[in-house]
Parts: sequence; C-alpha cells; structure tokens
Amino acid sequence: MSAISSAGLVPYRTRATPLLSALFLAFAALVLARVVLNPLLLDLVMNYTEEGGSIVEKIHPTFWGFLAVGAIVLVTQRIYLTAWEVRVVRALLAFCAACIGLLVFAAATGRSASVGYVLDTYVTLATLALMFAFPAPWRRALGQALVSYLLASAALGIVEFLLRFRTMPFVESEAVFRPTGLSAHPLELGMWCAAGIGFAAAAPWPGRRRVAACALLLVGCVASGARTATLLASVSAVILLVAGVGAGTPAQRRGERRILVVLGVLLLGPLLLGGLVAAGALDRFSEGMADGNARARVDVYGVLSYLSWNELLLGGDIGAVRKLAWEKFKLPYIESSVVVLVVQFGLIGAAVFALMLGRLVMTILRGGGLGGVVLGTVIFFAAALSNNGLSSKTASVFLLLSLAIAFHSGPEPGPVRRTARSRP
Repeated sequence: MSAISSAGLVPYRTRATPLLSALFLAFAALVLARVVLNPLLLDLVMNYTEEGGSIVEKIHPTFWGFLAVGAIVLVTQRIYLTAWEVRVVRALLAFCAACIGLLVFAAATGRSASVGYVLDTYVTLATLALMFAFPAPWRRALGQALVSYLLASAALGIVEFLLRFRTMPFVESEAVFRPTGLSAHPLELGMWCAAGIGFAAAAPWPGRRRVAACALLLVGCVASGARTATLLASVSAVILLVAGVGAGTPAQRRGERRILVVLGVLLLGPLLLGGLVAAGALDRFSEGMADGNARARVDVYGVLSYLSWNELLLGGDIGAVRKLAWEKFKLPYIESSVVVLVVQFGLIGAAVFALMLGRLVMTILRGGGLGGVVLGTVIFFAAALSNNGLSSKTASVFLLLSLAIAFHSGPEPGPVRRTARSRP
C-alpha cells in the first residue's frame, strides 16, 4: 500500500508507463460516465432515485469503478504530490468526513432516508483525489474533454429547441418546451452552459476556437430557458470579452479597445436580443423574472417560519415540511437547496456543510492563475443556489470540481512531497 512519506522532499518526476496510461484511460472513461449517466438514465435500469432497492443501487455505478482504479493505483504506482495537491486532497477528505458526520447525525435522529443524495453527490467526491495520480498535462486533456461534452450538450440543446424534441428522458410537465441537451433537466443544462463559458475561455485552445465555444455555450444557455443562468452567462461572456481584449498591449491602448468593445456590446446587444425574441428563445422572459416559478423559490423560505427552534437549529422532518409547503404555499416541490439543507441538518449542520464546501472550493482555486476558472466556478454556484441543484442526486458538483482541478494552472512543481509504496 502507498502511504504519505514524511522523509522530506524529492524532485518531481512522472514516468508514463503503459500501466499508468491504461489506468488514466479507465479513470477518464469513468469521469465521463459519471456525467453522462444521469439519474433519469439510471432510473431506467435500476432504483437509483426511486424508493426501494439496495444501498448499492443508490450509489452511482461509476463509484465502484473508481474504487477499483484507486486500488490498483495505490498498489502499483509511486505518486508525487505538490504542496497544492496535498492541500486539495486534505480538503477533499475533510469535506467528505464532514458529510459522513452529517449522515451519522441524520441516522441517529431518524432522518437518514431523506439525505441519501449527500452520500452519492458529495461523499463520493473523494474519488477526485485520484486525479493527482496522473500528470498535469493528462488532467488538462481530461478537462478539455469535459468542456467538449458541455459544448455537445449545448449544441444538442439548440437543436432540440429548434425541432421541439428531447433525446433524454424527461418526466416533468411544463407549460413551455425547454430542451435538456445531454443533461437531466433544462435548469441543469443552463447551469452547465453558464459555468462552462469560463472554463471554455480557460481551455488551452486557439483564441477563435475559445470565442466560438463561449458563443455556443451562451446560445445553448438561452435555448435552455433557464433565466437566472442566462443572465449569469451573459454577464460572464461580457466580462471575459472585455478582459480578453488587448491582452499583451500597453495599458492605454488596452483601455481604449475595451471601451470600444463595451460600446459594441451596447450597440449590437439590442439587435441580438431582437433576433432571440423573434426565434422564441426568450419566451421564458415574457413575464419578467418575477413570475410564478420565481416567486415559488422565494415563497418557499416561508416554511422556515413554521419550524420550532429545535428544528431550525438541528433539523426537522423534510417530509412534513414538503407537506407544509403544499398546504400553506401550494408548492409541490422545495426548489431551494438552502431550505432543504437547513430542514435536513438544521442551521448548524447546514453551516458546517457550507463552510467545508467553501473551504474545498477555495483550496482548489487558490493559486490557479486563470480568471475563467474562478469566474466559471462563481457562476456555477450562483446558478445552483437559485434552485435545488445542490440538494439532489447530480453530477454537476463532480463536473465542476473536475474542471477546476484539471485547469488549475499554478507553477510547474519543483520539490514535492512524496507518496510512495512501502518498499523503497
């Protein structure tokens, strides 16, 4: 078995052997499968999100593949970790340990059945530590593959919007057709596209290819009908456009070019909006941002006023709160991750969860050097907090952290701490 060595620092080196290459290909395939096999697809063949079934069915099947790859890696490979990688691994393990603690607390208070998503969505994030068993250039190639998947999902979403059909199973009723692309829900598609703009800008591609990728993701986000994500995607695109203009030129000239870009956006923006309105892509905005769906996500916070102080601090019965939301506010769902986490774990547990997740994300982003990665991460959480994207079985958090790790662009490692097999 491998163990972290405290014998000091050794020069960084990675030897690309056939076995390591095969392990990386298997790992990359599992990462892609973790995103591709969404809950709606898995529900067709197993009780993944439905009631009943064994605990094995409640965990994404790729998790067992990650365990197998990890076991082989630990037995056969020497792993050299930079200081940043050590910090990320520690933050990952600390966050997963906090999630396990919350699960134990929920089980002790008889609420374990309602928090199964924590195990599948968050505890299994520990498998991301395997990324550091492989060279940084290989990780960046995996990041490019994930961005390409987001681009394919956006392109499919646009086609679905134009032809009014879906390729993925979708069971919810809706007044206005919204595409899903390769995701499980229109809101997830919008969130992917909005966050993906920053990561596409950070990809090591030629400038024109990055601009085209960002444009495709922006149009895909608009087609998804996710209003909050569309606004965030628009802001992200403008920020990246203005920041990227005149790179490498003198400050005065760069400032002049950025002013011209802003003026161009102000002049061409109305024309673009007119085209989108004519195509019907902005039908979801016809009632503004404060329609029934938007108000429901605000009204749902009212259920917290019906909780006792004990329930508010330590958590309550999510089933009873769902019933309360229907009886008092006529809300069939609780579309707020904040409310779900507070109800299930109380303010104390929700605060612990948020702090540990925030610590993990900050540790991954620290020293990365790429503004697109930071912007994409901020956009993701801003979009996710507008619905229940952080309190359900989803691969979105796994996808985001995989991209953030893959595109981390800190300095090339020099001396690093060593992880090695027990025998020298």
